[in-house]
Amino acid sequence: MQTTAFGRTTEEIIAAIEQLDLGPITFKLMDPEEGQGWTREYAEHMELTHRRYLILLAKYPERTIAPTKDLDKYWHGHILDTMKYAEDCERTFGYFLHHFPYFGLRGEADARNLSEAADEMASLYAAEFGERLAPSRAFCIKAETARIDAAFCIKAIQQVQEAAFCIKADKPGTDAAFCIRSSAVKGAIPDVTKRPRLTVA
Repeated sequence: MQTTAFGRTTEEIIAAIEQLDLGPITFKLMDPEEGQGWTREYAEHMELTHRRYLILLAKYPERTIAPTKDLDKYWHGHILDTMKYAEDCERTFGYFLHHFPYFGLRGEADARNLSEAADEMASLYAAEFGERLAPSRAFCIKAETARIDAAFCIKAIQQVQEAAFCIKADKPGTDAAFCIRSSAVKGAIPDVTKRPRLTVA
């Protein structure tokens, strides 16, 4: 039984993911103006896929996986309900699961990393759930990797009272701003050229 750095077993996290009330997100994504205009059947399918994505993140924190485009849209819908998303993250993982939306956009090597992460997602999904995942690509992942160039969803390592910073990367060719929560000393601006190491015990 694997225990995370936040004192929860993988089984406890999965049970909490399965209990999440995602109905409001699914309902909104069916709206043609405010959502994606999906049918009820497809929206419910994407709700299930989103839960499964979260389960894969819980079971394989060391793997780099990327959701499909529609799964990414569902995740965005979840994130947009900021209060619920924050509560759901705390209830399941025990930390805020951040989203980094620029993966694959920073040159050819980054695009290859995205493709590999999407293939890894499809492979794990099929192995875990016995179903094929559509091969479309999205631009966000959760990873625990030493590879600095891989974009990823990051978790807060310290307590919730730490300030989050919206900052602009100063790497050449990177002019996109992004938000992260500092894992350094409270009040310090994190080094955006080096991603924080994500350690799970």
